[in-house]
Amino acid sequence: MIIASLEKMKCSILNQHAEPWNTEETSGSLGSYQTDSEISSYTRVKTQSASSASSDSGYEGKDVEDTNLLMKCCHLACLIFRLSFDLGCNSAEVTAQKLYREFRKHWLQTETNVQLSRCLNKTKAKYANKEKIPKELESSGNLAEEIKVKATLRGTADWAPPRFQIIFSIHPSLKRDAVVAAQNFTCAGCGTPIELKYIRRLRYCDYLGKYFCDCCHSYAQTSIPARILMKWDFRKYYVCNFSKHLLLSIWQNPIFNVSCINKTLYTKAKELNRVREIQEQLLHIKKLLKTCRFAESVLKEFEQVSSQLTTELHLFSMDDLVKIKRGLLMPLLRDILKSSISHVENCELCQAKGFICEFCQSSDVLFPFQIATCKRCTVCKACFHNQCFKSGECPKCLRIAARKMFSEAPSVAL
Repeated sequence: MIIASLEKMKCSILNQHAEPWNTEETSGSLGSYQTDSEISSYTRVKTQSASSASSDSGYEGKDVEDTNLLMKCCHLACLIFRLSFDLGCNSAEVTAQKLYREFRKHWLQTETNVQLSRCLNKTKAKYANKEKIPKELESSGNLAEEIKVKATLRGTADWAPPRFQIIFSIHPSLKRDAVVAAQNFTCAGCGTPIELKYIRRLRYCDYLGKYFCDCCHSYAQTSIPARILMKWDFRKYYVCNFSKHLLLSIWQNPIFNVSCINKTLYTKAKELNRVREIQEQLLHIKKLLKTCRFAESVLKEFEQVSSQLTTELHLFSMDDLVKIKRGLLMPLLRDILKSSISHVENCELCQAKGFICEFCQSSDVLFPFQIATCKRCTVCKACFHNQCFKSGECPKCLRIAARKMFSEAPSVAL
C-alpha cells in the first residue's frame, strides 16, 4: 500500500519536473511552492484512501499511532523524492538510500519512546503495588530453580548417559535384541540411534550389562567386582570405556565389605578365609602395640599394607582381592604378625597387659590375638583358655554383678 502510494507520488513529481531547467527563478520558486502544496494535499488524500482500504482488507483495530506514523513516513518519502531531483542526484540508488535512512531514524526514535514509556509504567506499577513484590520475587526464585534443575538434567527423554555406580550383582544373560530394545535402540554410552541391521555390531559391557557402539567400547578387559564377590571369578571380561575408567578409579578404594555382600564367600575361597584369620589377629595386636612406647619400629611394618586390613574386618579393595588371589598378600601379613608376636613376648610392658585364665589359674599369659588357644568373653572381654571357658560362668562377669548388687543394696546401720 505504502509502496504504491510512493510510486504514484514519484510519477507526479517526475511529470512536474519534466519542464526545462532553465526557467526563471520566480517561476521555479512558484512551481516548487505549487508542487509542495500539491504533494501535501496528494499525501492527505492517499493516506485517507489507504486507511479506508486497510480497514476493508481486514486490518481493523490498528492504533492511531500507527496511522500517524504511516502518514509521517509518507511525508518524509515525498520530501526525499523532491530533494532527489537536484542536479547530480537523479538516481534510484541515492533515493533508496535516503529513504532508508529517514525511515530507520524515525523508527528508532519511535521505538525508544515506546520502551521508555513502558519502563516508566512498570516502575510506577512497582511502587504503587508494593504487595506484589514478594510474589514476583518468589516467582523469579522458582524460575531460577527450574532453570537450574533443567540445566543439571543429562541426556534426552529416551536416553541417559551411564551413571557412576558400583554394581554388586551379576547381570543375567539375555538376548541381544531384547537388551538393545530396552535401550530404545540407542548406544548406552552416547545415545546414538542404532538401526536394526547394525545391532550385531554393538559391543557388550559385562559391568553395566548394556551394549555400546565402537566409539564408546574399545574392547578393554578387566575383572568384574560382582563376579569376584559372588563366584570368586577373576577372569577378565570386555567392558566399555566408561566402565574401565570407573573400575580404575575405585581399584584402590576399600569399599567392598564381604560380610555384607556375600558371607558364603569365605567358604568358597579358602585363601580369603586364611587372610581373614590373620587379619583378625593383627587387629587385636595392633591395638596392644599402640599402647606400648617401645613398639614404634614394629608399628612401621604395618604401613606395608593397606590401613583398613589391620583396622577393620571384612573390608577389602579390588587390589587387595587380586593380591589375595595371586598369593601376594598372605606372606606379607604373616611376616607382620610374626614380628608383632615376637615383640609382645619379649616386652615387659605388653606382658603386663595380658590376661590370666581364672578357671584354671594357670601362669600362662593370654592375649586376644591368640585365637587358637584363647577364648574371649563377649561381655567383659576377658580371656580364658578354650578348654576352660564355660559360657554363663565367667568369673569376671559374676564378680562385676555381685559388686553392682552390693552397691545398690541399702546399707545396714550397726
